[in-house]
Amino acid sequence: MEKANRFLMIFGRGREQEKKDGGLRKGGLLDRLDRLSDASTAYLYLLPTLTLILLTVIVPMLYALFISFSKVAFTQGSMTYEFVGLSNYMQLLRDARFPDVLSNTVFFTVTKVVATLAIAFGISLTIYFGVWGAGFFKRIFLIPWALSNVVNSLMWQWMYSGDYGIFNEILLRLGFIDEYQMWLVNVHTAMSAVLFADIWKSVPYVALLLLAAMQSIPRELHEASKVDGGGPITAFYHIILPHIKPVIMVLLVIETMWTLRVFDLIWLLTKGGPQDSTMTLNVFAYEQAFRNFDLGYGAAISYCITILTLIFTFFYMKTLKVEN
Repeated sequence: MEKANRFLMIFGRGREQEKKDGGLRKGGLLDRLDRLSDASTAYLYLLPTLTLILLTVIVPMLYALFISFSKVAFTQGSMTYEFVGLSNYMQLLRDARFPDVLSNTVFFTVTKVVATLAIAFGISLTIYFGVWGAGFFKRIFLIPWALSNVVNSLMWQWMYSGDYGIFNEILLRLGFIDEYQMWLVNVHTAMSAVLFADIWKSVPYVALLLLAAMQSIPRELHEASKVDGGGPITAFYHIILPHIKPVIMVLLVIETMWTLRVFDLIWLLTKGGPQDSTMTLNVFAYEQAFRNFDLGYGAAISYCITILTLIFTFFYMKTLKVEN
């Protein structure tokens, strides 16, 4: 107590000395700090993070937007920009490959998101209700998610091999095929092969978040449902689904954004082929920007991906009607 009083006396003298020195005069340092509002203090603490976001997100987005309205040329080791307005976007609409690429992108995104959510729901419900196989899923279902994208892509490239792939061997032994198939170079099977590999990678993350959301539901609700004679189906539609709807909304948006930007898996497995059967907008943008060196056209394609993401998000919000 004595030490505390001594500290207050010293602090009080410091404040009095500050007053004598004019530190608390109008416009003085301490006066300005005292007059800072809570909001200003919060923004001050957020300034480093906001600066990082500005430099790594906002500035690159604005630069890409500027490039999408320009014709970029490389002359004598430097880049020159010529403003061309909507020319790059009009070129995209006139591109004969664009309808097929857009169709592939929408099909890949919708199929992957729906299949991932459905499989993840099954796994999370299995673990949540503790039915047969729950312990098995608990131990292994995070393994695919733990693999890096490149390792996952190379692993599936080996498994799909038409010469020594284990995928062919399993199907052959089960009697589904008569001979080894070239899954990644066949127009009719390449997209399905890529989809299967991407779904396998994404399911654990979605299942983990769904399981976490389900485990936050009060057990009293399930007990009350059992008392009223409700079964698992009733519990799912009237207890689980309403409580985890916001999480489903978030997962749909995240999975859609991640699926639209899938590049490494498609590039390593098929490079968008054969015959553009697996060519999506993200791979198409890379091809135009960094293989054909048409940066303006590539940036315009990238902004089409942004527009497509916003369309999907708006659709999800209208369909699920998630309230704040």
